Amino acid sequence: LNASLDWLADRILDSAIEATLRRKYENLITEMVHQRNVVRRLRSKQIASPQDFEWLYEMRFYWQKDKKNSPRITGNPREGILTSLTVEMANAAFYYGFEYLGVPDRLVQTPLTDRCYLSLTQALDARMGGSPFGPAGTGKTETVKALGGQLGRFVLVFCCDENFDFQAMSRIFVGLCQCGAWGCFDEFNRLEERILSAVSQQIQLIQMGLKAEAKKLELIGREITLNADAGAFITMNPGYAGRSNLPDNLKQLFRGIAMIVPDRELIAQVMLYAQGFKSAEALAAKIVPFFRLCKEQLSAQSHYDFGLRALKSVLVRAGNMKRQLLQQLKEEGADMGHQEQSVIIKAIDESVTPKLVAQDIPLMLSLLTDVFPETTIPRTEAGDLRKVFMRLCRERHLVPSDAWSAKAF
Repeated sequence: LNASLDWLADRILDSAIEATLRRKYENLITEMVHQRNVVRRLRSKQIASPQDFEWLYEMRFYWQKDKKNSPRITGNPREGILTSLTVEMANAAFYYGFEYLGVPDRLVQTPLTDRCYLSLTQALDARMGGSPFGPAGTGKTETVKALGGQLGRFVLVFCCDENFDFQAMSRIFVGLCQCGAWGCFDEFNRLEERILSAVSQQIQLIQMGLKAEAKKLELIGREITLNADAGAFITMNPGYAGRSNLPDNLKQLFRGIAMIVPDRELIAQVMLYAQGFKSAEALAAKIVPFFRLCKEQLSAQSHYDFGLRALKSVLVRAGNMKRQLLQQLKEEGADMGHQEQSVIIKAIDESVTPKLVAQDIPLMLSLLTDVFPETTIPRTEAGDLRKVFMRLCRERHLVPSDAWSAKAF
C-alpha cells in the first residue's frame, strides 16, 4: 500500500495530466490511506476471524456474479448484475445502487466517519432515518452524501429555512418516495415547530410503508409508488439561535449520531497525501497544532477562521505551489530535495498572514517558527507584480509602507 501511495503521489504532481484524472488519483489516495489505517488496526489487534466485530465493523463490498436476491437484504427485488454487488456493515446489508456519481471530491474517512456510517446503516436497515447533529463544520451533511456515494445512491440535499412550508415538504417526500433517492434536510430544526409536527406524520407514514414493504402509499391525498430504496436524513445544529425543538414523535423516527470533534490530523494527512506530499504524516502533525495555537492565542476577530475549511484551503494551495515548483525545477534540471516543509510554510504565510490584523502578525510568525524550527519563511519575489503595485501607488498618491506591501505579496 505504501508503495502504491508513493506512486500515486508522484503521478498526481504531473502538471500534464487533466483535472479529472488528477481527481481520480486524489480519490484513490484518500481510499488507500483509509485501507492502510484499517489494515494497521486489524493487525495490531490480531484479528483473524471474519466473524470478529472489528472486521464486521468495517464497510465491506462483496461481488458475486448472477447472485440471487438475498432474503436478508431489504429493498426492491433486482435481477442480473444489479444483485452482484452487495455492501455490508455489521449486520446490515444493501444492494449497491449503481447510481452515476461522476468523480466528486471524496470525504476523508476518520474514526468519527466510521461510527456515523455504522449508525446510519443500522438506521437504514431498521427502515428509520438518520440524524447527525453537532456544531458547524464537523461534516454532518458531507458524511450523509459520502455514505450515499458508497452505496451508489442518489442523494439530494435541501437547506431548510423559514420559507419551507408543509406543501413544499410534501412535494419533496412524494418525489423521494417515487424515485428511491435519499433526502438530506440540512439544519432541519430551522423549520417552524408547527411544520415539524405535520412533517413527522408524513415521515412516519413513509417509514411504516417501508417496514411493511408496501408497493403503494397514500400521501397528501394521492396514491404514489413507494420505492424501497428511499431514505430521509436530517442534520441539526443544537443550541444555535433561531432553532426549534424537535417534537418527541419526530425524534423517535430518527437515530441520532453526535458529531463533535473531527480528527483534523488524519484529515490533514490524507489531504497532503492527495496533494502529492510524501512526508504527509510528519507535516500533518505540525500544521494541525499550528492552527489550534492560532485559534487559542491570536486575538478574537470576527473574520478569523482556523477551522477545517481554512486548513483545507491552505493544503490545496500548498499542492498547487508544489506542482508549480516541481515544474520550475524540472525546467532548471534541479531536484525537489527536502523542500516540502518550505512549501507548506510558504502556503501558510501567503494564506493566513493577509487575513490578520497588524498586532497578530508577529505572534503568528513566532508560532510558525516554534512549530517549524530552523526554517526561514520564503518570501515571494513577484517582481512584475511589485512594479505594477508601486506604479499604482504613485498614481493614486498612496504610501506603500513595508507592512502594507508585505500584506499585498
